[in-house]
Amino acid sequence: MKKSLTIFHLIWGIFLHGQDDLLDIFDNVKEEPVLVESAFKGTRVANAQSLEIPKPKILQFMIQHRFGSIENGFYDLFGTDYAMIRYDFHYGYNDRISFGVGRSSFDKIYDIFLKAKLARQTKGEGSFPLSILIYSDVGIETMRKSEDYASVNNNFLNRLIYINQFIIGRKINRKLSLEVLPTSIYRNLVPSDDFNHQQFSFGLAGRYKLTPMFSINADYFYPIGSRNDNYKKSFAIGFDYETGGHVFQVMISNAQGSYENTFIESANGDISKNRLYLGFNISRAFSLKSSNSDNW
Repeated sequence: MKKSLTIFHLIWGIFLHGQDDLLDIFDNVKEEPVLVESAFKGTRVANAQSLEIPKPKILQFMIQHRFGSIENGFYDLFGTDYAMIRYDFHYGYNDRISFGVGRSSFDKIYDIFLKAKLARQTKGEGSFPLSILIYSDVGIETMRKSEDYASVNNNFLNRLIYINQFIIGRKINRKLSLEVLPTSIYRNLVPSDDFNHQQFSFGLAGRYKLTPMFSINADYFYPIGSRNDNYKKSFAIGFDYETGGHVFQVMISNAQGSYENTFIESANGDISKNRLYLGFNISRAFSLKSSNSDNW
């Protein structure tokens, strides 16, 4: 009997020891960090760039439409008799890199750009708290120049504009996303010695989701360094509505341009004079992925 009990204790001890080892194995298994997706609905907040890029192999076509000033009321139907438009083709090369081309009627600017994710927000063990992107753009202003530029050589190089921007943000929770946008804009050609070729600014932007398809968005840019007396700090506030493959954004802003230089450095609206601009962005996504199925 004693011998039987000894064998039982031995087997029970081995079982308990093996169970502890198995639990230790499960304890040592680490969960991979999970990417935090959809901080914003579109690639723009309102005027400002967002933390998003098109998905891989997706071509996004965006129309950025800005009406005239609302100050004349019903005379020109709150500025809707006039318009400034930017066309934007934006391609997602992979889940980190995108690039595109655009054309703005404001100052008749053509541009090419790159937008890339340097780091992505994740959750879970070993997570990273922020998304960090870089946006780099080269534009050429093709609008005919006034007499202010008569003494300057209006060649191709002098008309170039260089924009470099970091986009640093976080999806705080399911409803709120925030970002900051340190920005540098360099213009080879300026009207006079009173204007600096290079200007720095600091942007703030955010989104608050009210329903799964509807959110309130806003962005604001604060200048770093001196500006001329006519300079206005850029702001925009509006809402997003997503339906099918479209993202529709409506906003009001003190800037009529939708290219970075034209809304960050050339805003001219004044709330006290009711000089503000209604506008909208509408984007459509097209898949460029190849299909293995035959079409008849």
